[in-house]
Amino acid sequence: MKEKKFIRSNPHLPVINLQSTIDYYRDTLGFYDEWTFGDKDGGIRRQEMRLLFAEDPEFVSHINNDQHHLPLLWFVDNIEEVLAEWKTRKIEIVDVLRTHPYGGKEFAFIDVNGYYIRVAESKE
Repeated sequence: MKEKKFIRSNPHLPVINLQSTIDYYRDTLGFYDEWTFGDKDGGIRRQEMRLLFAEDPEFVSHINNDQHHLPLLWFVDNIEEVLAEWKTRKIEIVDVLRTHPYGGKEFAFIDVNGYYIRVAESKE
């Protein structure tokens, strides 16, 4: 019998257009193994990170617009290599890599749907 254990949480993110989102994550950010269920639901992964998407442009316009962007936090290992790769892929970095007082490192970019994605590496 398996021990009770919490493993991960993945939001099912609303997106403007499912196919263009999957294309962006694959072609621009280097994700792979995309899947779709119909033409409005799908996902993609990169190593252990899995992202789920649901096409809902009206909802996206409420959470990502000129006044605000919903922040997401992605944890990675070797953040300097991630940043170097994405700079070669021409990802626009909106908050530069910095080390915070608690010891963690972080930078940020805005994805094709307007999510403010904070990429972080913990001190440990």
